[in-house]
This record gives sequence, C-alpha cells and structure tokens, in this order.
Amino acid sequence: MREKAKKIPKSMLIGWTFLLPSILLYAVFMIYPLLRTFYLSFTSWSGFGEAQYIGPDNFFSLFADTMFLRALKNTLYFAIVSGILSVLAGILMAWLNLFIRKMEGQITRTILFVPNMIAPTITGLLFMFILTEDIGLLNNILRAVGMERLATAWLVNPATVRPSIVVAQIWRQFGLTMILCFAGFQGIPAGLIESAQIDGASTFKVFTGIMLPLIKPQIELATMFTFLGGLKIYDSVVSLTGGGPARQTVVLPMYIIENAFTYSKFGYASAMCVAFLFIVLAFIILLRFLFRGEKIEM
Repeated sequence: MREKAKKIPKSMLIGWTFLLPSILLYAVFMIYPLLRTFYLSFTSWSGFGEAQYIGPDNFFSLFADTMFLRALKNTLYFAIVSGILSVLAGILMAWLNLFIRKMEGQITRTILFVPNMIAPTITGLLFMFILTEDIGLLNNILRAVGMERLATAWLVNPATVRPSIVVAQIWRQFGLTMILCFAGFQGIPAGLIESAQIDGASTFKVFTGIMLPLIKPQIELATMFTFLGGLKIYDSVVSLTGGGPARQTVVLPMYIIENAFTYSKFGYASAMCVAFLFIVLAFIILLRFLFRGEKIEM
C-alpha cells in the first residue's frame, strides 16, 4: 500500500497565507527591480523604445569616468569618516550616560537620540542655517568672541565643505550607537565591574578592558548601520551643497540619479547601481571580518 501523503499542518497553511502578500510585494518592488537593473546595466537605454544590448561596455566606461570616481571617493569618505566618528561618539556618550541619574539620563538620551529621527533633508537645512557664511550661527558666534579670522564660507570653501558634511552626519547618526551601546552596558553584570574595581582597576581600564569587549555585538550592529547610512548619503548633501562647490561633494547616489533622470542614460546609471551594490556588499563582508572572533558570554 502506498503511504498516505502527509497533510500539511493547518498552522503552516495559515502562516503562508499571511506571508504571501508580503512576499508578492517584496518580489514586485524589490526582486524584479533588482533583476531589471542588472539587465539594464548591459544595455544602452534612454528610457524610451527598446533597450540595446551592449555587453559590459557600461562597466568599462565607469573606470574612465572621472566624475564617477570622484563621486565614489566622496561616498567612501563620508561613509568611513562619519561612520567611525559616529560610532566613537556614540560609545562615549553611552558610557557617560551611565554616570547620570536615572531620570536625568532618560531626558539626556532622548535629547541626544532626537537627531536620528530627523529627516536628512531637515538636518541639511539646519546645518545650512548654522554654516552659512554671512548669517550663519557659527560665524556670528566666532565674530562675537573675537575669533572672526576663523570665520569662513564653510559650505563653499573646498577645504571645509566635506568636513562640514561629516559633522552634520555625525550629529544625525551617533544617537543610534549611543542607545544600542547603552543597552549593552546595562546588561553587564555589576559583579564583574565591582570585582575589577576591588582588584584596583581604574574606571578607564574597566571601560576598555571589560565593558567594551562585552558589548561587541552592539558595536558591530551600530557600525553596520552607520557605515551603510554613510554609503547611502544623498539628502543631506543635496540640501547642504547640491554637490558643490564645483562638483566637489557629488556622491554616488546623486550621480546615479543625475545620469538616469537628467541625461536619460538609464543603462549607464544601472551599471553604477550594480557597482554600488557590490561596494556595499564588500563593506558588509569587511565589517564582518573586522568583528570576527568569539562572543564573550556573561
């Protein structure tokens, strides 16, 4: 006799029924556009008519495109510099929050986390108000305290424009790292810290030798978020500088959109998207490699 076919559990059917709409939406709005982008990256297409297959020519053109290389350099600069400084600032603020009483600490953490919830465009507009040459808050403060020689056109001067964008990114991003690391610090058994202090360890030694290794998963997660956020930087640059001065702050997402919707080079823009995707994947692999090692159990 044939064995009776196993019946699919009713709970599994119910689960797949609820998942199916989400899977369909993900396939329509994520998987299909991604596959379409891969296909278009090997074509020349203006957005109208049939796409003409040209092989890997778009990818070869990327290496000869000085503006693409500049945009890539700027993107990596903002991702790496703002990412590292955001994580360091977040860890430091999380540690300092441990020395604040509970009620005041809740207020402080809320205030410091608020910038993370502000849209990047609003962040750019806020820092434009601060960094504008004539009416900017920073230059007016410098003039008021007799340091007018330090006042400059922060968003026009090639020497200061990229660091100014980095400062805006740090202000917006470090709050997430602070919250994640503070939660990690809260989970460290008090006995470990007390034992180290009894043995004569200083506060700084306890912080670097015990607390930081124990929150390694939170630091890894925060680093992943901040670095990927830096790679996707677009809105704040557009609102602060628009890619200027003299195209010095153009970033990769901005250049991709410009080629697609201004110059109608959808095939070439798709090739940049594919290259950008592999750059992001490389960053993820690199971060996983840097944070490799055993997780310390508490």
